[in-house]
Amino acid sequence: MPFWTLPSSEPKRAHRFIFSLDNLSNEGGYAEYLVKSVTKPTMTLSETPHKFLGNTYYYPGTMTWEPITAVIINSVAPDANETFYAAMVNSGYVLPNNNAFQRPVVGTQAAGYPGTPNKSDARATVGDVRFSELNGQGLIVGEWVLQNAFFTSVNFGNLDYDTDDLLTVEVGIRYDWAAYHTGDRSAMKYGVVDQTGPGDFSTPRSTPTVTP
Repeated sequence: MPFWTLPSSEPKRAHRFIFSLDNLSNEGGYAEYLVKSVTKPTMTLSETPHKFLGNTYYYPGTMTWEPITAVIINSVAPDANETFYAAMVNSGYVLPNNNAFQRPVVGTQAAGYPGTPNKSDARATVGDVRFSELNGQGLIVGEWVLQNAFFTSVNFGNLDYDTDDLLTVEVGIRYDWAAYHTGDRSAMKYGVVDQTGPGDFSTPRSTPTVTP
């Protein structure tokens, strides 16, 4: 049956999406309606060559998930400067002018030493990063969830007297891998495991049955 005879068959549209940063949203520092654009996940499979006589043969290597970039409108409230500045600092970074450092006594807990950026703090700052793709009725038809995501860069934009463009903040996000599921959040795509909790895809799911 040709696709044009099926009203339910329609292309996905680039402007129908919701981009969520769960922990920042819960703290009131981020609003989903301020997102201007975001790049979707990219999978790159490396290749390893092997030469034999006059030929070269290639074998698949390791999978790498490429970082994404989100462009967010910089509003007054919530203040994107404050939100993403704090997010980077809360990743474990200690400002050079922080005078809280005091050398502890030898043999005691090293509570006075400054911290450094670390994955635990960086991950907890961001929370789950989600792309929800919508149809024309506003229903979720597909969703990406970035696993162990954290911010790698924040570009606070440029000021210019020659333009009245909206100010934006460009955020770089790195993650270990992305999980994808179709339909609502309980309907999974082939080969993807089920989500038993926020960011938890550890429980395998059986292959769904397809009815022609």
